[in-house]
Amino acid sequence: MDPSYPAGGAGGPAVEDGLPTVTEYRALRAAVGWPSPDDDVCRAALDGSVHGVLARGESGPVGMARLVGDGAMYLLIVDVVVHPDHRGAGLGRRMVERLVQVAGARRVQLVAAAEVVPFYQRLGFTCEPSRLMAYRTLG
Repeated sequence: MDPSYPAGGAGGPAVEDGLPTVTEYRALRAAVGWPSPDDDVCRAALDGSVHGVLARGESGPVGMARLVGDGAMYLLIVDVVVHPDHRGAGLGRRMVERLVQVAGARRVQLVAAAEVVPFYQRLGFTCEPSRLMAYRTLG
C-alpha cells in the first residue's frame, strides 16, 4: 500500500507514514500547549514507536500521531496532534485511521481528554468502564 495519503484538496497536507524528528516532535507538542521532556527522553519515546504518521505541509510537519505498545497484543495511539492552524481539514481523522489500519485486527486503545471523546467516537472508538491509572509521569 502507498505510504502517502494525500489530502483530497488543492495541495493540502498529505498524511504519510513516518516519525517526526525530535525538534519537530517538540514543536508540534508546544503548538498545542503540551510540555515535552528533554531531547533524550523524546528520542527514546520516538524510537519506541511501533508506527508513526505525519501530516506534512509545505513548511514541514503540521500533525503527527504514534502507535506504541508491544506490537502484538497491546497497541495504544498516542501523541495525536494537529497544529491549530491546520485543524478542521480532516488530518486528525486520517492519521488515526491510518494507525488503525496498520494495527489490523489487533485491539487498539487510546486515552482521550473529555473534549475530544466525541471525535474518537465518530471514528469508532468506545468509552470503556476501566480507569486510567498513573504512578509517575515524565514532564
